[in-house]
Amino acid sequence: MVCKRNLLERSDILNLNKKTNILLGLLVICFIWGMTGYSQKTAYKRSLNAQYQRMFYDVIGNVETIQSDLSKVNVSNSTNQNIVLLTDIMSQSYSAQDKISQLPLNHKSMAKTEKFLTQTGDYAITLAKEALDDKHLNEKERKKISELQESAQYLSKELGKVQSDIAKDRVEFTDIASKANKKMKKSNPNIMATSMIRIEERMGETPELIYDGPFSEHIGNIKPRLKGDKIDKDKAKEIASNFLKYKKIEELNYDGRIKNNSIPGYIFNNGNISLSVSETAGKIVWMIDTRKIGQPSIDKKKALELAKKFLKDIEYENMVPTYSLTNNGATTFNFCYKQEGVSIYPDLIKVKVALDNGEIVGLESQGYLISHFDRKIRKPEVTLEDATKNIIDGAKILKHKLSIVPSEGKKEKLCYEFKVEYKGRDFLIYVDAITGKQQKIFELIKNPNGTLTM
Repeated sequence: MVCKRNLLERSDILNLNKKTNILLGLLVICFIWGMTGYSQKTAYKRSLNAQYQRMFYDVIGNVETIQSDLSKVNVSNSTNQNIVLLTDIMSQSYSAQDKISQLPLNHKSMAKTEKFLTQTGDYAITLAKEALDDKHLNEKERKKISELQESAQYLSKELGKVQSDIAKDRVEFTDIASKANKKMKKSNPNIMATSMIRIEERMGETPELIYDGPFSEHIGNIKPRLKGDKIDKDKAKEIASNFLKYKKIEELNYDGRIKNNSIPGYIFNNGNISLSVSETAGKIVWMIDTRKIGQPSIDKKKALELAKKFLKDIEYENMVPTYSLTNNGATTFNFCYKQEGVSIYPDLIKVKVALDNGEIVGLESQGYLISHFDRKIRKPEVTLEDATKNIIDGAKILKHKLSIVPSEGKKEKLCYEFKVEYKGRDFLIYVDAITGKQQKIFELIKNPNGTLTM
């Protein structure tokens, strides 16, 4: 009897253990299912928020371009140039209006802003059609454009503040849509209500209407001129290691191959350092070091000297600095190639210098690698005096020089570059040194961090 009872007890224990294991298994499955669902929901939320953030960032970019293009139109004497600028204003205005309509905002409170963008686009295309008939802007139209430019400049500045406030309070756009985040209860009234209402009040004052480092964007549109033998992954790694000797990097990890790009190549990394080596000729296309940068210990002048020395050490000669921008403890310098006294903007290299110790933490040579070749530079057929006739009356010419700039059709043009001041704003105006026609206009945007071109 005792044996039988022991057997029954063992059986009960086994059954209990079995049930316990099944229960634990079900709990684990439920936990995994729950975590998977939570992870998927979190990933979806992050993806959606990233889309909203990108869209809002794009709106700011659209508005910045609108205000810059409007100011260029006012300084332009060329109907052909105005057609390009006005068409771009139309495109940027409609694009910004469309993106705002997709953001999770109270669109009743954004009605005036959306109306401003729509009317600006409508007005721009009307003026563009008149320019097609070679009609120049009159004073009334220029005044209207100035008013629009001021409104667009205000809108750009205020949207930038909103973006900064959102980032500071760590508010996500998905929470704006759902109003589920506790932070939103505190932040939303200040950011997405007060700020937008303030913008709306100012945009309501805009008039009723009657219905662009320069040249860096060209590099994705032309076939690379880079020549040389093709290298394999091992050779590329050797080149990358030699390049990073100044950082005392001992080992690099292969991170894949770039195929669908202007310059195919190989990517390597080591911690916070990544770089690309071209498959053709084995050149460093870009390098970035994302290390945390400490408090500045060197000034911008010293940083420029270090950038120049670095380019010389990696065998880039005749490179001259053009523009710079300081951000997050580092200064990025734009360099262009110079030949026979002529600045060649397509041959562009960017060097980023950390201001805490002067270390090079960024390089981008794609523009140079794509565009550089042995040029035969033509002599100007238009005199400097005749070229200045393309500058609008009232503009003060500060500097001038000869430059080669990229143009439509993947070509290059020899131009006179004029730096001018007009109504308190600085511009670069390019006049074709062969035909005498105005080619491009850039506005110089100055701030404490450097000079940008738009």
